[in-house]
Amino acid sequence: MARKRRPTTDTGTVVLHFVLVVSFVVLMLTGLRIASDDPIAPWLASLDPVLPVENLWFRHLVAALVLSATLIGYIVYMLRARLTARIKLDRPSLSGLRRRGAARFAALHTLAFWTLLLSLFAEIFSGTALFFGGGAPYLAIHLWATASCVSAVVLHIGLQAAMGGIAQLTRILRPAPLVVAPPPPDLAELLADQLSKAASAPPANARVKLHAHPIANAAAAMFAIGAMAMGAENVTRPELKVALISAGEAPQLDGDLSDPAWIKATPATVLTTQGGDFGGDGQSLVEIRAVHDGEFIYFAFTWSDPTRSLKHLPLVKASDGWHVAQTDHDKGDEKRFHEDKFAVLFAPAALPLIGAAIHLATAPSAAKPASSTGRGFHYTKDAIADVWQWRASHQGFTGHVDNCHFGNLPEPTPEQMDGRARYAGGFALDPGPPAYRSNAQVGPTRTTGELVTPWRMPRDLAATVRSLGRVSDTAAQSESEGARWWMMDSESVPYSPAIDATFPVGTVIPGIVMHDLVANDRTTVRGVARWAAGRWTLEMARRLYTGSKYDIQMKTGILMWVAAFDHSETRHTRHLRPFRLEIE
Repeated sequence: MARKRRPTTDTGTVVLHFVLVVSFVVLMLTGLRIASDDPIAPWLASLDPVLPVENLWFRHLVAALVLSATLIGYIVYMLRARLTARIKLDRPSLSGLRRRGAARFAALHTLAFWTLLLSLFAEIFSGTALFFGGGAPYLAIHLWATASCVSAVVLHIGLQAAMGGIAQLTRILRPAPLVVAPPPPDLAELLADQLSKAASAPPANARVKLHAHPIANAAAAMFAIGAMAMGAENVTRPELKVALISAGEAPQLDGDLSDPAWIKATPATVLTTQGGDFGGDGQSLVEIRAVHDGEFIYFAFTWSDPTRSLKHLPLVKASDGWHVAQTDHDKGDEKRFHEDKFAVLFAPAALPLIGAAIHLATAPSAAKPASSTGRGFHYTKDAIADVWQWRASHQGFTGHVDNCHFGNLPEPTPEQMDGRARYAGGFALDPGPPAYRSNAQVGPTRTTGELVTPWRMPRDLAATVRSLGRVSDTAAQSESEGARWWMMDSESVPYSPAIDATFPVGTVIPGIVMHDLVANDRTTVRGVARWAAGRWTLEMARRLYTGSKYDIQMKTGILMWVAAFDHSETRHTRHLRPFRLEIE
């Protein structure tokens, strides 16, 4: 009895199918890890052990480019190899839906194929839009297209199994030579052939026709798509021109862009997305200007934010003692009692993607403590990324800006290993004397919640209360114009039970104490911001060259990203493509 021949697949389809599957799997794994940072998808935490951690955005983008080019190449291959009959969407193919057995499965498979194809194109379109700065609508399309792609892939596999079992599923693993079907008869060619014979022309079989193999056509299409994509990225790469001014034209740092120096600056804009709140859509449009005078570089940032948020973990007195006003600060994810912030990240050209410093996982490193937020750490390997972080209730009267960096993962302390202190990964303040301190020293835990003892108490409680302006426990309401939610050392006195006894229940005092004297040196970053009509305007300055190993020295080619926080501890907006500084 003759052995039944197992089905095979042409070699071109096998190769292209393999590349599509690999790139799709990489896209899904990196995409799910990126999506795990979204608070609306907590179920993704269950996949934490199997999802990648390193260079997520880089891998996601490379896989997207490979998949896009291969998809086009596959379409070209099917057309050139005359294989479109297998997925033709016409009445005879769909008539199988009214039958039973293999015919119905084949018709359903055709529908699943076209669903997958259209979903992949929607995925590519929305992903491209997001890469070039698209907002929330494209993200929604991207998420829905992802779900549709996964569903279509599951259907594709299930229907293949239904049509022929394991042999049908594994035919993609058994390559065979391509047999190109003859083209359908063309009446014009037949007529031309008859006319040539009548004119005693050379026989048709004497004419030589050169045709590239379908796989060569597919490879050419893939190369063309890849070259076009990289060319488009290079041509449209964002740049920030840093205009040269004289030292006498240096702008005053006050959050007011009326200084003549800013007229010389060419504004650049970027839509930052996927942050916390910002009116519910999680995005903020940022406008950037920059100038330098040969010694200092000056930046002006303006971004949309519907509320002026200044409260930073204030202390509230209850009948049993003092408490920190917070909802999720113990998880590093406070979203109500927190100030507005703005961060700027600088990196050398060797770190082309922000993903190099982001490691999303509960515990990105097995040898280090887990992330308190459950979202991962910022850190780099054998490099420094420079971070300037302005905080609305930490700028004080002098315009303080936190000068920070991303670096290697430090060795944890014993307190961090056992969970008594928070481990921040590679994010740290640059060395130097602190400009402020938290006003809460944690006390014992009681049944009513965690109690704290203030480090310092207002010297004049009435004056401090007036400085707070409007006091509310909602994040949807702006703080008063001119309000400040910090105390200076000189405005406060050390805590004592006697002073505490004079403060009534319900008293609210700032959670931040700014130091009166802060040493400034070559590395100091200064910045002052002003909020009005739903927009913050922040002016910042630092020396071009500081000499510190923790600072990026400002020169042409440096990459820059920005991020805005709307009364959020860690959930900030983001953009993928960095600005490249062009310094005159």
